[in-house]
Amino acid sequence: MTLDTEVVNKVQRMSQAEKLALLRVLADSLNQETLKTKRKHTLKTLYGVLRPKDGRIPTDDELKQDYINYLAEKYK
Repeated sequence: MTLDTEVVNKVQRMSQAEKLALLRVLADSLNQETLKTKRKHTLKTLYGVLRPKDGRIPTDDELKQDYINYLAEKYK
């Protein structure tokens, strides 16, 4: 990608305050893009972690029974 010479000339003629404001806008834009990318990557990673190994979501009764079995083993 090449920068348009007209844009470069306009930036060079800006005051220091205008250049700093432009830098803040550019930095915010980059930061938002980075956060969106990180968020998407994290969600994709977690999606596989949350999937049950056998592909089936246990029922409430099965979860209760598993918890009962866990407590029984823990307090033997």
